[in-house]
Amino acid sequence: MNNQKISITERDAFPLAKQRFIKTCGFNLDTEKHQRMMKMGLAVREKGIKGIDIRALVSFYGKEAVQDGKICVGDIGFTCNYFEQIPADAIEGVYFYMLTAGECYFSSEENIMDFLYADIWGTNYVDAGIQLLTEKIKEDMEDRFPGRELFLSDEFGPGYFGMPVIESKKFFELLDAEQIGVWVKDSGLMIPQKSCAGFYLVFNRPGMKAEPEC
Repeated sequence: MNNQKISITERDAFPLAKQRFIKTCGFNLDTEKHQRMMKMGLAVREKGIKGIDIRALVSFYGKEAVQDGKICVGDIGFTCNYFEQIPADAIEGVYFYMLTAGECYFSSEENIMDFLYADIWGTNYVDAGIQLLTEKIKEDMEDRFPGRELFLSDEFGPGYFGMPVIESKKFFELLDAEQIGVWVKDSGLMIPQKSCAGFYLVFNRPGMKAEPEC
């Protein structure tokens, strides 16, 4: 699964994105007011939907990539506070990913609600895309390790568990992110902004959780 390009349709992601949109906005759709606001939100989505283009890249590396509390692929190395807590023999591999949802276009920056709703839709399409991508990764894990009971870790990535945001540049290099139209600034900020990168560890035992304070 090295640098496999994966497309996720907006149609598949929409039900999950819609659920997240309602939760993010705090809507109670039993009320007339929130029904009107939801209608406005859906109208913003409809206008901006042409900008939503969910694409991802995934690469798998075996347990040899984990060395002395680091993940190393060639000359590219990743460190994270949590790695030091993991027994070396608990890891069977690592899945790297990068995903973008594009951008939900909005009609005018002067209309603050259009801007706000478009931004929320974009974020929720990223989250929905990650959920669907994780399911695909789990399917690949079952195919790659037939008959074994393995466990996928929480997500790790730039900005989480002590990993600097600037590490996004390493994911860009490792995954050749230009394939899905993602660029990374010197600061580590990804363009389009509705993009994310990270990795999952494959564990051979349950209960391997990162502590929030890491």
